Amino acid sequence: MSEQASVIVIGAGIVGTAIARTLQREGRAVTLIDSGEPGRATSFGNAGFIAIDHVLPLARPSTLRRVPQMLMDRDGPLTLHPASLPSLVPWMARFALAAYSQAEVKKGVDSFGVLTAEANIAWKAEIQASGLGELFKTRGALYVYESEASFAAGEEERALQKAKGTVFEIVDGKRARELAPGLSERIVRGVHYSHGMHTIDPYRVVATLAERFVADGGPLLRSRVRGFGRDGRRVTSVETTDRSLPAEAVVIAAGRASGELTRLLGFNAPLVAERGYHVMLAPDNVRFDLPVSPAERGFFITPMAEGLRLAGTVELAAPHQPPSWHRADLLVRHLKDVFPGVGGGELSRWIGERPTLPDFRPAIGRAPRLANVYCGYGHQHVGLTLATATGRLIARQMAGEELPEPLRACDPGRFG
Repeated sequence: MSEQASVIVIGAGIVGTAIARTLQREGRAVTLIDSGEPGRATSFGNAGFIAIDHVLPLARPSTLRRVPQMLMDRDGPLTLHPASLPSLVPWMARFALAAYSQAEVKKGVDSFGVLTAEANIAWKAEIQASGLGELFKTRGALYVYESEASFAAGEEERALQKAKGTVFEIVDGKRARELAPGLSERIVRGVHYSHGMHTIDPYRVVATLAERFVADGGPLLRSRVRGFGRDGRRVTSVETTDRSLPAEAVVIAAGRASGELTRLLGFNAPLVAERGYHVMLAPDNVRFDLPVSPAERGFFITPMAEGLRLAGTVELAAPHQPPSWHRADLLVRHLKDVFPGVGGGELSRWIGERPTLPDFRPAIGRAPRLANVYCGYGHQHVGLTLATATGRLIARQMAGEELPEPLRACDPGRFG
C-alpha cells in the first residue's frame, strides 16, 4: 500500500515544529522530517527571549558604517569570522545594498512590525494549545546602558517601538538595579519592557512541540532529504535517503541548510551562518528573574531552569567552520563587568548557526515558480520569536489567503 500524501515539513527546529503543529491543528495531514533530533541544532541554544520589541533589521546604515570596525575587532558584538571572509564577500555586497537603501530598510521595519505583532498573538495561542505554560515566564526584559551616548543611539528604535504600541519604561541606573539586583554601578540607564516573555528551556519547548505533534498522530521521521519529485510546477514527492514520500505540499524550514534544498528546486536562498554562542553558568547569586541585555555588548543574560545562560553576539561565517570559542569566553567577561559576583562555574558551552539572509528579513511564503512549496527560513537571531507567527502565516497562505502587504518584503523568490 502506498503512503498517503501529506504536507511535508522539512526541519524540526523551533520554526519547523511550530509550522507542523499549526498545520496539524488546521486539520491537515502533516509529516515532520529532520536528519537530527528535534530542537538539538540551532534552536537548542538561544537566549530564550520572545523579542516582540524587535523592529529594526540589522541591515541598516548604522550597521554598514561599522563594517570596517567589525573587520578589526574580533571582540565586538558584531564581527566576521576571518577565515570565512572570501566566501562572505558576495553576501556582504548584497548586505551593503540592502543596508544602504532607505527603501529596503523601510521594508524591514514594516515587515517586522507585522511579524512581531503576529508573534505576540501566536505564542500565547501556542502556549495554551500545546500545554507549554510551565516553560514560559512573563517577567519582562531589561536592556541596560553603560553610557548616555549608547542610550541616545537607541532612540530611533524606541520611537518605532512606541509608534507600534510596544510598552516600555525608561529607567535610571538605580531603578535598573532594583529590577535586576546585582547590576554594576556602571549602568546609567535602562529600558524595561514589562510585558516581555521568555522561556526557561528553549530545547524543551521544541521537544514538547514535537511530542505533542506525534501524540496527535503526526509522523516524525529522522532522515535526510536528497531530492524532490516534480510534475510541472508541483512537487509530488520528497526523496530521502531511505524512502520516497508522496507530497501534497512541502514546507522548507531547515534553517541554514534550507539553501541546499532551494537549489534543488531551482531558486536561491543566500544564507550564511550567523553564529551565536552561549555559556551556561551555575546560578550563584542570581537574584533576578528576567532577561537582561547589556545593549553595547550585544548579548542576553537569562535565568533558566538549568542555570544562568549567557547568549548572543553575532559572528558571520561560512558554514561548518571551527568555533571561535573566545566568543564564548567573551560572554563570561562581559557578565563579570555587568553583574560582578553573579554566576558560578561553567556548566556547558555551545555554538549554533543561525540562518541569515543578506537583508536580514526571513523568507516566508510560497516559493517562486512552484505551486505547492512554502518557505519558512532565514529568521536570523529571532527564530524563536517568529516561529509560531511563521506557522500561522503559512497555514493561511495554504488556505488561499493573501499575506499582509508588508510581507511581500519576505518573498522567498526575491534572490532569484
